Amino acid sequence: MGAWLEGVLKTTRERDLDRIAAAYAVGSWLIVQAASIALPAFDAPPWLLRWLIVITVIGFPLAMAGGWIAGRGAADEQGAKGWGAGDLLAIAAIALIAVLTFGELAWHSSAAQPKQMAEDIRAPLHSVAVLPFNNISGDPKEKYFSEGVSDEIIGLLARNPALRVAARTSSFYFEGKNQDVRTIAKKLNVRSILEGSVRTQGNRVRIEASLVNAADGYQIWSQSYDRALSDILAVQSDIAKSITNALVPALSGKPAKTYIPKPTQIDPEVYRAYLQAQVFFDQRLTEGQTPDSGAALTQSVTLFRTVAARAPQFADGQAALAHVLLVIQNGSELNGEIEAALHRALSIDPNNPQALLTAISLATTKWDWDGVIANAKILKRTSASTAVGAEGLAQAYHAMNLLNQAMIEYRQWAKLDPFSYPVWAHIAGTYFAQARYADVIGASKEALAIHPGDPVTSEYKCVALASLERVAEAKDVLATLSQPGIPPPLSAHCTFFILLHSKGEAAAAAFVHKRLAAKEGLQSLGGGGDVGFMLSHVPQSFDEAVSWYEKAFNPGSWGFDFYPGQSPPAAFFKNPRWIALTKRPEYLRWVAARERARNELTN
Repeated sequence: MGAWLEGVLKTTRERDLDRIAAAYAVGSWLIVQAASIALPAFDAPPWLLRWLIVITVIGFPLAMAGGWIAGRGAADEQGAKGWGAGDLLAIAAIALIAVLTFGELAWHSSAAQPKQMAEDIRAPLHSVAVLPFNNISGDPKEKYFSEGVSDEIIGLLARNPALRVAARTSSFYFEGKNQDVRTIAKKLNVRSILEGSVRTQGNRVRIEASLVNAADGYQIWSQSYDRALSDILAVQSDIAKSITNALVPALSGKPAKTYIPKPTQIDPEVYRAYLQAQVFFDQRLTEGQTPDSGAALTQSVTLFRTVAARAPQFADGQAALAHVLLVIQNGSELNGEIEAALHRALSIDPNNPQALLTAISLATTKWDWDGVIANAKILKRTSASTAVGAEGLAQAYHAMNLLNQAMIEYRQWAKLDPFSYPVWAHIAGTYFAQARYADVIGASKEALAIHPGDPVTSEYKCVALASLERVAEAKDVLATLSQPGIPPPLSAHCTFFILLHSKGEAAAAAFVHKRLAAKEGLQSLGGGGDVGFMLSHVPQSFDEAVSWYEKAFNPGSWGFDFYPGQSPPAAFFKNPRWIALTKRPEYLRWVAARERARNELTN
């Protein structure tokens, strides 16, 4: 045996197999190292590098076999005859090594497949998305009901701080797109997906729900509910609690604290009206500023008022009414009705996120800084990990001109609701307030991809392009803002900054004065605050700009978010009349509240 092994080693050296092995090993290592650097740079899929490694490993015994055969051919030319036992045994050994290597790699790849699938879904274990439940009632008109049930479950799940829940807009984005659970989970950055169906018949409702682990496709939980429609709130609460119990204990070892209110019974027709009102209200985000969207908004107000009157103990209905009234009001004529609805909602459910968000918005318009801070603190404690909570906190920070903190919350909102137009519009607006014009353009691109042609976002984009002296591109945006039906102030702001950065300060100032002298006056420019903002960019008009700010210095007209670091020249903020305005008691109260917000909300 020893003599045979010595002969094999001698033949190996004679046929240069040792050199072939060394050269192959070095060459393979260099190829794999280069690929591991280059492939990620070109966004190549991870499996490409894995298979390159497999190929190089399999190729080793094949290269050795080829070298042995080539060496045998050279030996034949020198007079060697036939194949000896050593030749046959060596080839058999090489073949055995190849089979074992390939078999081991194949087994390892197969055994590791679930693990690799799990690694591809890198979302937190506690993250979940609720897809719109299927309507299997046989009546297409019942679709709003099945989707509404899904929406309400999202809201209930989101109120558990231990869970990370994708927001409605993004979860519903995939409806009808025929994409599998795994793809949806990756795009929403969630680990679990809740699917279901809803069947209504008479005064009964049947709901089927199942929770799926997107990483491996296995079902985590499923349940069927067959109840009276009057118990629909309890059914939704049960589903939310069951999902929480399925996900949270594995993470923390104990049930998480939740802020889900105790469900009550509700008249089925009232609940249907509530869901229909939500559908009408949501149309404002998909149809833009059109006559149809205005009619839909009016219908939603009528229905929400009916719900609030007929179900006074339904907190979500009261909160929804307050929210829609705040959206449609012009001035403060509806403040009394809004405050009454908020009071009812928060007395029933003190942690209701929609009511807290609306309360922050209303307090901002009233310069009630204590109200802004108090409601933001509750929202931060109970709903900071939700899309609604992030939106409310961002609004509170923005009202206090804490724009970096506001941007953190807007980014959190975008993670939970990446396909939502409002979040990207707010991000664009916050960048605009910081005079970060390149970032404004980037955020506007995201918003306009979701809601093409939106005039408010287009205005941000136009002013940003003009401020970066990309005037030709700004003029292209201006053409879209000059179409019938778009509010005149949006095109006016765009035009002013195009003139400012192309023809100069005199032309821009003349444009403002011409509009003021025209019949439509302030209405065409957006109000006294807008006139002040534009003229503050023209040095010879600083005093006039402050005069307009003084006229606009009242609740509902100005939000105290105008500070050095924005687009006006630094010299404007040294104007004596501007400095005098910032010494007013109302302004000083805001400055004090701003510091309190910095201490109490950001720590």
